Amino acid sequence: MAASHLLMCLPLLMIATAIAKPFYGFGKEIDMYIKESSQRYQVNEKMLRGLVKIEDGWYGKRSPTGALGVGQFTVGTWNWLASMPEGKAIGMSVITSKNRGTHKDPRHNKYINTLATGLLARWHTEQFNQRGIKVTDANLYMAHNIGLDGYHRALLGKSTKDDIRNMKLNGMTRKMSVRDFIIYQKSRYYQHALIANNIPINNLPITQNTKSRISKSKNDLPSIRWIEPTTANKIIWINPL
Repeated sequence: MAASHLLMCLPLLMIATAIAKPFYGFGKEIDMYIKESSQRYQVNEKMLRGLVKIEDGWYGKRSPTGALGVGQFTVGTWNWLASMPEGKAIGMSVITSKNRGTHKDPRHNKYINTLATGLLARWHTEQFNQRGIKVTDANLYMAHNIGLDGYHRALLGKSTKDDIRNMKLNGMTRKMSVRDFIIYQKSRYYQHALIANNIPINNLPITQNTKSRISKSKNDLPSIRWIEPTTANKIIWINPL
């Protein structure tokens, strides 16, 4: 099978996989946390629901990267957010060598983890605006999935060996290019977002939409500009509460 033909079939395969694993909802507790996180950080609730659904961690799953909790946070990302004033404001505490991976690991707190997911999405939104990356649900998921800098480099064709290694941990196959991986992950996200928001998948013209997204992703590249990360990591917070 030609690589291009295989790539176009991937979204359909993902739909079949998603349907094969029934989704009965997050439950009232997680639903409430997602809504609060969305309102607190002014990010799209439907986007957050899709992100939580695809990360698949609200019931305790641990990923191959060691990520944990509702938003599937790695130790590095969690501790970075926990050191910020906004992280401290929602009760985030640092992961240590003693509590990491144990029942005392702070990522197990579903409420704080869900708020942290919205907090990170808000920071990504501000960074997208600075770097010239369009703020879309799928782009926010990609930044969450492989890291903001890693995703930015991928869009610019500057992925490092560490970036590629990270992509492989997140589902990149040997025959995929970086562009293929981005399209593949975005397609997966869209399907999970539809399911998480109770939108009928059968009503979506998958093939046409996938072609449109592929074309759009190519058109987005020239408008992106590279901004070297600063050590200050200054954040513009928008918090109406």
